[in-house]
Amino acid sequence: MGRKIGAWALTVLGVLIAVAGVAVMVVLGPDGRVTTGPHTIDTDAAAVVTAPGVVKIVGVQVDLLVEVPIDKPVFVGVGNTVDVQDYLQNTARVEVTSYEAPWTIATRDVEGEPNLPSAPTALDWWIASQAGLGGADISLTLPDEPVSIAVVAVGSTNLSGLEVTMAYGIRGGFGRGAGIVLLGVGVAWFGVLLRRHRVWHDEGPHDDEALVEEVEVFVYVDEHGVEHEIDPSELDGFEVVDEGTPEPVVEPAPEAGAQLEPVVAAEPAVYVWIDDDGVEHEVSEDELHEFEVVEDDAPGEEPR
Repeated sequence: MGRKIGAWALTVLGVLIAVAGVAVMVVLGPDGRVTTGPHTIDTDAAAVVTAPGVVKIVGVQVDLLVEVPIDKPVFVGVGNTVDVQDYLQNTARVEVTSYEAPWTIATRDVEGEPNLPSAPTALDWWIASQAGLGGADISLTLPDEPVSIAVVAVGSTNLSGLEVTMAYGIRGGFGRGAGIVLLGVGVAWFGVLLRRHRVWHDEGPHDDEALVEEVEVFVYVDEHGVEHEIDPSELDGFEVVDEGTPEPVVEPAPEAGAQLEPVVAAEPAVYVWIDDDGVEHEVSEDELHEFEVVEDDAPGEEPR
């Protein structure tokens, strides 16, 4: 019973793994990414930055595109959270305090100076960064360290009309999803084989036992000691001499055409015929068909 439950559990687990793999393939698509946006962030401040701890996924490929109208200069960069917070600590900004995929954010306004302490392009601690007129974009794999994303207006402009488009995923994610599907199918198939093997193992011996049938066999032994099987319907022509044995032993059957009664004897019967001179001649059982027995206890006649 325990093995049967285990086989079913493997089958269900395999199906769940396969479904998860299909979900990964559908969500990520052939290019292995999910794209969301553009999304508008309503602000007239000089900077938008993620708060500490908001960016916490490691190893995910992120592509970020920021756009502002009227070809205003804009900068986007990713840096260590300590460096980014120190750079913008006195600047009026919008902080993204939480993020849920694909795009659900919470923000708060932080008061401060309207201008940046220095041009962001002059700093060398950015992990990835780019500046441009009307828009800028970066692409990176999130590192294994606390980082923040900052969007900064360059010069005396602000970020009014800011729109953000983001794509994220795992390199080769579609292929990995396909691999998960194959793994799930393999686990499920193993569970099916285990259940089938268990069924064969359990039912096989019972089937064999069901085919076993005891049959009573009747035989008679001729004068030469040879056993002959007979049908139970023919038992009326025989005398049962021993009912205690597994295979009943009966006396020899009379030959066809002979008027002989089967006799239980320790020695085989002897047949003779007497010729015209009164000489007895022994006749074998195989030659009896050449004679006609006219009297059981009298000598035989000449052969015809």
